[in-house]
This record gives sequence, C-alpha cells and structure tokens, in this order.
Amino acid sequence: MPFGAKTKQNAADGGKVGKRLDERGMKIAVASSASGVNFVLGVVKVMTGVYTNSLSILTDGVNNFGDVLSNAGAAAGFAVATKPPTRRFPGGFGRVEYVVAFVMAIIIMAVGGGFAYSALDRIFYHPIVTFAWVQFGIVAATIVVKIGLAVMFRLAWKKAPSDVLKAQITDSVMDACITTFALLGLFLSRYISFPIDAVIGIVISAVMIASGVKLAVGAFMKLAGAADIARVSGIKNLCISQKGVTDARVRVYDFGTKYAEATVELVWEDGSEDEIRAVAERRIADAARRKGISVTFARSDGYGTTIAAEERHKEGQ
Repeated sequence: MPFGAKTKQNAADGGKVGKRLDERGMKIAVASSASGVNFVLGVVKVMTGVYTNSLSILTDGVNNFGDVLSNAGAAAGFAVATKPPTRRFPGGFGRVEYVVAFVMAIIIMAVGGGFAYSALDRIFYHPIVTFAWVQFGIVAATIVVKIGLAVMFRLAWKKAPSDVLKAQITDSVMDACITTFALLGLFLSRYISFPIDAVIGIVISAVMIASGVKLAVGAFMKLAGAADIARVSGIKNLCISQKGVTDARVRVYDFGTKYAEATVELVWEDGSEDEIRAVAERRIADAARRKGISVTFARSDGYGTTIAAEERHKEGQ
C-alpha cells in the first residue's frame, strides 16, 4: 500500500475515533442529566404521594428513582462500551450496552411487581386520599419535564443510534403517560369512594412489567447470540446488487451497535472473471466498513484470493 494511501487511511481512522468519542461524551452527558432530573422528579412525586396518600402518585415517584438507576447505569455502560478493543476483548466492549438494557429491564419489572402487590393490598383496605390543587399542579408539571427528556433522548438517538437510548425514549414516554393516569386517579378520588388510584396503580404496574419483559427479551436475545436479521439482510442485499453475484451466505457476529464482524460466501455466475470478483468484494467490504462491519470473504471452491489476503500482499510489496 502506498504511503499516501496509508496516511489517508490513518486520517480516516482518526476521524472515526474522534466521532466515537464525541458520541460517547454526548450519550454520557444525556444519560447523566436525565439521572439528575429523574432524582428531582422522584423526590417531588414521593413527597406529593405521601401528602395526598395516593398510591398511584407514590408508585410513579418510586418509578422515577428506578429511572435514576437505569440512567446512571446507561451512562456507565456508554463509558465502557466505547473503550478500544483489548487482548481479552478483541471485539471491543459494545455489547455492554445490551447488559445495561437487560439490567434496566429487571429494575422496571421489579418496581412494577412491587407496586402491583401494594395496589392490590390497597383495594381491600380503602385508605383515604387527600386531594390538593397545589400538589396536582406540581405533578402535572413533571409530565412536561418527562416529555422534554423523551425529546432529548430522541435527538441523541438520531445522532448516535443505541438500544439503550431507544429504551430510554420509550421509558420517558411511558412515564409521562403513567403520570397522567396517576393524576387522573388523584382527581377522581374527590368524587369516587372506591380506591380508583389503586386500580390505576395496577394498570401502571402492568404496563411497567410488560415493557420490562419486552426490553429484557430483546436484550437477552442479543446477549445469547441471536441472529442479527437487520445486518444480515443488509449485507446480503448489498452482495446481490453487485455484478456477477447471484446469492450470498452471510453470518454476522454482533459486537454492539457500532461494530460487528461478518463472514460472507458469495455465489457467482458461471464464468465470472477474477477482476469482477475482486471489484465486487472490495465494494462490499468498503460499504460494510462504513456501517461498522468488518467483512471476511470465505471461499469454498478455492477460487481466487480474499481481500484480506490481497491487502497483505500489497503491503508486503
């Protein structure tokens, strides 16, 4: 490889590293800020819940404390996930995000289950709920804050897609809906003797548990090595679009949202020339690399050489 080409490649690699560091800083800042905001919201809602004796408001407040832990865990995960590969972790630490998402799911399910039990208990004992407009207004303001957090996570996700950020968007929107229903229960308690806030608390808990299960299943599937359908389909379509390629067998090894490795075996038209094959492989490898996927080409018929072998040959000249 000519010196100039190496210099350009190094500059490109340096630019990618700089971009990853910027994305990491943004993700950590967003998650840390959300953790602080959720702590304040949690304190406000718990105090309001205690004052009004509303279980739905109290449940919502404790749910915010769960968000504090999940946001802090997300920030820690982002810090670790973008660390460079090491000898022990040659694929990098990108899969840490899946671990964080799984832990977040467990927290959500645990909080939802605990308050489902409390809500069922309250239905049988019918405690008195005290309504106050001041507390109602304060909690209503937290809905706007939660929507703001969802928008912040959405903007961050558009710049740097991440399963954790996507989960935070869903969680923030769900929290805004939960708070709305909790306020509805507090308001209706003025006119209904039945513990309506406990019923709403059960609904909130069910939604939390369902969302936690969905998040846990998705994260577990990725941790367990389930097929990465999106990446496999993308690479296969890229391969088939090349001249001379009739089919492709693709296997992707997922190392996180930012990096993966793929083994590709191409099926060629009869009589395809070496030059056509080399050009197609190079285009596939370059396009995949821009998406954070390192491609290795497998040959079952012993025909030709891989791109990796060609690059080593050029560097040795």
